[in-house]
Amino acid sequence: MKRQAIQAVSLLMLTIIGFSFYGCSSKETATEVQRRYVKVMQLTPAATGEECVFNGQLREKKEVNVAFKVGGQVLDIRVDEGDYVKAGDVIAIIDPRDYKIHLQAAKAQYQQMKGEYERYKQLYEKKKLPVNTLEKLEAGYLSAESAYEAAQNALQDTELKAPFAGYIYRKNIDKFENVGPGQSIVALIDVSHLEVYFSLSESQVGMASQFEKITCDVLNAKVHDVPAKVLSVNEKSNGNDMFDVRLIIENNQQNSLKPGMSVKVKAKMPQVSHTNIRVPVESVFYKEKKAFVWIYNPGDSSVMSRQVIVDRLGQHGFVGVSKGLKRDEMVVTAGVYSLSENQPVKILKDKNL
Repeated sequence: MKRQAIQAVSLLMLTIIGFSFYGCSSKETATEVQRRYVKVMQLTPAATGEECVFNGQLREKKEVNVAFKVGGQVLDIRVDEGDYVKAGDVIAIIDPRDYKIHLQAAKAQYQQMKGEYERYKQLYEKKKLPVNTLEKLEAGYLSAESAYEAAQNALQDTELKAPFAGYIYRKNIDKFENVGPGQSIVALIDVSHLEVYFSLSESQVGMASQFEKITCDVLNAKVHDVPAKVLSVNEKSNGNDMFDVRLIIENNQQNSLKPGMSVKVKAKMPQVSHTNIRVPVESVFYKEKKAFVWIYNPGDSSVMSRQVIVDRLGQHGFVGVSKGLKRDEMVVTAGVYSLSENQPVKILKDKNL
């Protein structure tokens, strides 16, 4: 009987110990499940004078739709698509017959009103004509003069001339078509200089003013290291949340640079006296328009957020941080928007810069 009691007590003790181990194991498993795998990187000081590379596209200085100021039947078109024209070259001609007839009539009316006005003006000077009669004659004379000048201009406008030197990009009408005033006849592009368009993200756009030297490579034209300078940076992002930047470059003597060609933009960052730290672009996240990174704490394997100042763009997908980080700290480099404050994590892979 005594032996059975001892066996019962032993069995009870083993059961309690088993449940205790099971409970501890369950807690450890639950804690382990909550830990998210992250990639971290050891921080190092950033180098200066780096060269950043962007992809862009060549565009013309401007494109203008050239149109007649008057309407009529197109008698002649003297250009084709791709032709080069100088400023003042005749592009197309409208049949001028009706405009010549109108000019003759306006000229005759003008000469008649001018003669009458001059004769009556002499009478007025001799005090043989009241002033209100002279004023009416003067108004008629000035009106006829204006109509005559308008008829002269209309006849001149039957010749459509190039407003600037450039290339005929598109021809919109054919010979013998009837056109109205303002209707586009040709599209003329100005390539006296070219522009390069490319885009910067919101974390990069502040760096555009720091570009020290900008050159462009146009591989299809076999042209390299063409000097360029910033023409403008858009104040508002486009539909892709990117900010458009325009550069200006001069075409070469061979005119081998063509609008539409792809461009590799190389921008050199300035040398700076202070030492800042580089972090991957994807490690930076934004809250209320402020930049943050996640700092990894090796003591308890958790992460905490810290505000930083991003002040320059580095190469190969890195940005320079001038404030908020210390050398030898570790930052999270992936999945930054899925973490929370003091969240326990596990390092998936450690990669030094």
